[in-house]
Amino acid sequence: MKWPLTIAGLVVALAAQTALSLVLPREGRLFDPFLLVVVYSGLVFGETHGMLAGTAAGWIQDLQFGGAVTGLQALTKILIGFAVGAAATRFLIAATTTRFLVLFAATLLDALVFERFALVFEVPASELSLAGLFGRAALNAVLGSALFQILDARLRRAVQP
Repeated sequence: MKWPLTIAGLVVALAAQTALSLVLPREGRLFDPFLLVVVYSGLVFGETHGMLAGTAAGWIQDLQFGGAVTGLQALTKILIGFAVGAAATRFLIAATTTRFLVLFAATLLDALVFERFALVFEVPASELSLAGLFGRAALNAVLGSALFQILDARLRRAVQP
């Protein structure tokens, strides 16, 4: 059940990011639905699944939405998926507040790691201000926490006889 759920999440993330980039080209970059899929995969299914979901999400993001170096988002998302999955297997991250904090931290880490990789590969990357970075992290954390709650409730109902 985990792979169909992840693939469906990636398809929804692709549709959401495409719609946002068409409607709000500049503001649409603040929300990262692919990161939500990677974090949820890491939280629920562990670090291996989080890494594989991160690979797929990053490649889709790189191929569909451009990038000077294809695979840079994938490399970043692999690290995020592994870190979240490893933390989820060692700590209890089930409450909404802890998931909010994980999403907040993952968004910050995603932006900072991507920025550093861009420097290493000498790729121009748009830098966010500190306020923009925290705003992006807060937006992803709020929307992601709400989506995780809805998804968990639906999955619980589907599993119960």
